Amino acid sequence: MVAAGSGLAVGGTADNAALEASLHALANSGADRADLALVFVTGDAYGHAHALLHAVRRVTGAPVVLGCDGVGVLTEKREVEGESAVAVLVIRSERLVATPFLLEGQGERPDLGTELAERIGATVAEGGCVLVLPDAIGCNPPALLTQLHDALGFVPVLGALAAGEPMFELHNTEVAQGALAGVALAGLTPIIGVTQGCTPIGEPYVITRAEANVIERIANRSALEMLAEAVHSFPDGEARIQRAGVFAGLAMDPAKSPLERGDFLVRNLVGADQRSGALAVGERVRVGQTVQFQIRDAAASRDDLVAMLGEVAARLDGRRPAFGCYFDCAGRGRGLFGAPDHDVALIRARLGEFPLVGFFGNGEFAPIGRRNFFHNYTGALVIFPQA
Repeated sequence: MVAAGSGLAVGGTADNAALEASLHALANSGADRADLALVFVTGDAYGHAHALLHAVRRVTGAPVVLGCDGVGVLTEKREVEGESAVAVLVIRSERLVATPFLLEGQGERPDLGTELAERIGATVAEGGCVLVLPDAIGCNPPALLTQLHDALGFVPVLGALAAGEPMFELHNTEVAQGALAGVALAGLTPIIGVTQGCTPIGEPYVITRAEANVIERIANRSALEMLAEAVHSFPDGEARIQRAGVFAGLAMDPAKSPLERGDFLVRNLVGADQRSGALAVGERVRVGQTVQFQIRDAAASRDDLVAMLGEVAARLDGRRPAFGCYFDCAGRGRGLFGAPDHDVALIRARLGEFPLVGFFGNGEFAPIGRRNFFHNYTGALVIFPQA
């Protein structure tokens, strides 16, 4: 059995807010102490960071305390944006194995992913996942993920870049900047959902000429011509694109057919050549890869989140979530949806109420298929169900 609970405190000094949030979290868990506490705060907490960490440890008894700051924080109750807040999740479980880490000076460690793999390899050797909370300063997400994959094979990596002013990472009683904090978790099987906030337009087609990150031809026609066709095929496509944007969805599994939501890695279109009809994409592409254009706005993001939650519910198969984390992009939230608590309200409505914690970050880590990627404008959900 897993005991978990969350707590949220808004306003006041960060150390007092951490004390309040920790008391609520422990009480909600029903446990007398925690094995792990996750703490997410807003950037104005930096001056009280040491005191707030001591408050969390004192109240929860957790030997492992980890977190960072974001431009907002969240629990299953609500999302907090534009206000000072502290969110705490406590977990107590004999089955959970947690290996925390703090790697400082990440920008000066070219083999950061290899170093991290050496620390956590034994923990995730038979399954589990890794939560990463890097500082945006000095972080090289592609190198980190590539080195982890080369050393460990596929292990799900989830998390987000710290965000706020200033940015900082929390590890037990230490406060760091420019560091990579996180924890490897094993013993409980995670269920992962990723919402990239997009709806496909047009049809999926195979790339027939490409170089590096430039798509020259799709289905033996110019990439720009295929993009225009996709836009015109979508109801109100041109008007919606003017308000939001259009992206490329790159299929990750060449053998998968038919392709469905979640099978595509969504990347920005970063350039176009009207003369040649080529499109540049924010990711390397290859001949033979399937591409389908995508549109992203509030309606598409809501639809994609609803679909993702339906898939997570199916994988839960009636089991109750013990606890979870949700890493949301700072470009989503109230600014995108025009209303507070959009994502957590949908999570609660579809999956029920369970202890959840997270923050609004500068970019998200989550797998698509069996490969980890760094995303933008994405929500990454990881849930640990009761046995």
